[in-house]
This record gives sequence, C-alpha cells and structure tokens, in this order.
Amino acid sequence: MDSANKHPRLYAALAALLTGTFLYFGSGLTTIPALTWLAPLPVLLVAPHLTKKLTALTAFIGWSLGLANLWSYLLNDLELPPAAMSFLVLLAGVFTLTVLLFRALIRRGRYLLAALAAPANWAAADYLIALVSPHGAFTSLAYTQVDVHPVAQIASMTGVWGLSYLLLTPAAIIAAIAHAPRRTGVQLITVLAMVAIGTVSYGAWRLAGDSTGQAVKIAIVSASNGLDDTRWSGANGPTILTTYTKQIEAAAAKGAHVVVLPEKFIDVDATALPGLDQRLQKIATDNNVELLTGLTVFGDHGNDYNRALVFHPTGGTPLSYDKHHLIPGIEPYEPGDHLAMMGTWGVMICKDMDFPALARQYGQKKADLLLVPALDFDNDGWLHSRHALLRGIENGIPIARNGSQGLLTLSDSYGRVTSQTSAPTGADVTLLGDLHPGIHATLYTRFGDWFAWLCCLLTLGGLGALRRSKQA
Repeated sequence: MDSANKHPRLYAALAALLTGTFLYFGSGLTTIPALTWLAPLPVLLVAPHLTKKLTALTAFIGWSLGLANLWSYLLNDLELPPAAMSFLVLLAGVFTLTVLLFRALIRRGRYLLAALAAPANWAAADYLIALVSPHGAFTSLAYTQVDVHPVAQIASMTGVWGLSYLLLTPAAIIAAIAHAPRRTGVQLITVLAMVAIGTVSYGAWRLAGDSTGQAVKIAIVSASNGLDDTRWSGANGPTILTTYTKQIEAAAAKGAHVVVLPEKFIDVDATALPGLDQRLQKIATDNNVELLTGLTVFGDHGNDYNRALVFHPTGGTPLSYDKHHLIPGIEPYEPGDHLAMMGTWGVMICKDMDFPALARQYGQKKADLLLVPALDFDNDGWLHSRHALLRGIENGIPIARNGSQGLLTLSDSYGRVTSQTSAPTGADVTLLGDLHPGIHATLYTRFGDWFAWLCCLLTLGGLGALRRSKQA
C-alpha cells in the first residue's frame, strides 16, 4: 500500500467508488448478499494511509453513493419529502465515524482492537438508531443476509445486531491484517476463522432442528380490486368483499384452516363496523376458517385505527389488534397499545415487523405462529418481507405474512421461506401452504439486546484506548 501514500487522492477516489458500487448492489430493495460483505473493505484498507479529513470524505462519499439505490424508492414510491432523505446522511455519517475509529486504532498499533471495535461501533449505532427512529430497525444492513440461512441464524442469539456486527467484521479483520505485523496478522486470521466457523456451525446446528408442531394449512389472499382507501360504504365496497369471498371459498375448498387478508383491505366508519363484522363473521363460519382481516376504522372524533380483526368459525367477539407503529406522514391513525393472542397465535401488522422489541414480546408470550396482514409498495416486497423473516429467526416463530402489492410469504421458525409468491397491484393471488406452529425458544427472546449493549461497551473500550494513547 506504499503507492496509496504517494497517491492518496487517487486511492481515496477508487476506494469510494468500489465501496459505493458494492453497497449499491449489495443492499436496497434487492441485494447480492456477497457484495454487502465487500462494501466496507476498500475504504477500510486505504483509511490508515489517508489524512483524517480525506478518510472522512472518502468514507462518507462511498457510503452515500451506495445508498443512492434508495432514492427512487423514498421519493417516488413512498412520496417522502426530500428532507426525509436526511436519514441517508445519518447512515453515511455512522459509517464515516466507524472508519475513523478503525483508522485511529490502526495508526496506534491497536490492530486487534480496531478489528473488533469498528464493527461494534457500527452495530451499536444500528441499535441506538432503532431505539429512537420511527422506522425502527428498517435501515439495518442485516436484512441483506436473511436468505443466507446459516449466517442469519446468529440473530436467534444476538438479535439483528449480531448480523450487523458480522457484516463489518471480515472487512475490518482483513484490513487490519494488511497493516499488522506478521505475528499479529496470524492472530487476526485465527480470530476470523473462529468467527466464520462458529457462525456457520451454529447456523447449521440450529437449521438441523425439526418443526414439531402439527401442520396448519394457511391461505394468504390478495385481490386485484382490493386497493387501499376503498370505502365499505362506497360503490366498490361490496364488490371487493365479493371478490375476496370467492377467493376465501376456493381456499377453504382446498383445505385452508386459516385465511389472511391484507392490511387495510377496506375502509369502514366505526358506525358501520358492526354490519361489516357480521358479513365477515358469516364468511368465516360458512367456510370454517379462522379469518384475519385488515381494516381502516374511522371514528367520529378523529380516533382512526389501522386494525386487524380475527373472526373464528364458531363465532364470538372477534380478536382485535391495532397497529402500533405507523408510517410518519402517511398513516394519521391512533397507535395500538396491546398485543393480540388467539391461543398461542399472535397478530401484528406490516410496519410493526420493523421493530424487534415488539416481536420479542410475542416470543416472551410463547407465541408459536404470527399472522401478519401487510400492504407493500410494489417495489419493496422483497425487502419488507425479509424484515418479517428476521423477526421470526430472532424469536423462533413461523410467520404468515400477506404483503399485498409485494410478496405473500409463509416462513418457518428459522426464517426459511416455505411458500412465496408475488402479489402485484391488479392481480388476484392466493398463496396456499402449510406451517408448523411450535415454540422454538431463543436466547434473544430470553435475554433481549444484550449483544447490542456489549457492542456499546466495546466501542467505549476502543474510544478509551484512543484517549489513553493521546495522554501517554
């Protein structure tokens, strides 16, 4: 890397371009998981050879280039104001601080600490952002690895934060090896091998487990005319219900025991809700299914709710759940304040799955199946479905998710998709498959965010080492 010392700006530009390219294709709405691991490496490799200012500029530009893959989604699909893009600046800033911490420790000869503290800083920031953000853990890079099943299982122990840590660890260790003396390099190689073998071995052991619960046949239904904002009292209200009724009848005829409709499949005034409830109850009874529906309920005094109702085939009061986490600027509803359990089955709605703490509450209640009505934005179907899968891994819970206008998914307690199909706008789609409800207790459910706090402590340890070296 002597040439980097001679031509720092050239190497900085090349590193930023490579990091940006790897991140652009290794994250976002669809990903190439292998590239996510490579994204931090170019900047980490050159950082110790650059000035502090040039390092910060290189890291920030590189990460910002990669996050450009979200611009169209945020501005066009979600129709967010340009000011909402500021969170991308925050993420680039977190990466910049992570690289600066790594650089400072390497330049002071703290190679092992640099390799461990830099990923810890990244994961700790991931956790702290999720605590205060109205979008929860939506921005985490960890979801890029959900389909890499042996690696993703680490979340059952550490939560999403462990995956965040892992994503930077190989790059940090390799970059540290490039600057460390031979003996320290061997130690770092050993650490990397232990992390890789331990992660994959744990994942393989966990994936060898069997689903022991009795199979339940579940239908996830999305209708072509079931668009958001359609009023039950309007001309299209009965038409939508008729369309869904036909699909429910067809699914029941094929043996479906549970039917999940989308989030907000119809809007209804609170005064008209009893009449709609009667219609939905009749559908559940006539077809002998547990029927989960997503509604927007408008109250008389502005008390509006994004609500899920579950109708039992034998009748009775439907189970009610109000969405806890609402999309800022898009969903002007009252947030929910309680969980909803039907026996050992739980209910959540769409964006609720972006919040690990809420899903963990169901794990603590020993829920062995989650039913999730959702409504995606066409292009984000894969990404948002993987958020739900990771919540399943964290707590060992199978999930049936109706991502209308995105993906319909059935996944087991290890986050493996057992059935999946796309449900684009304007299409009648039914996904029919089996899930095996069963309690697969995890360390994350029991101990929560212990790993995130460990990362906070490790980051403080790295900062403390820097302070002591300056005082020496």
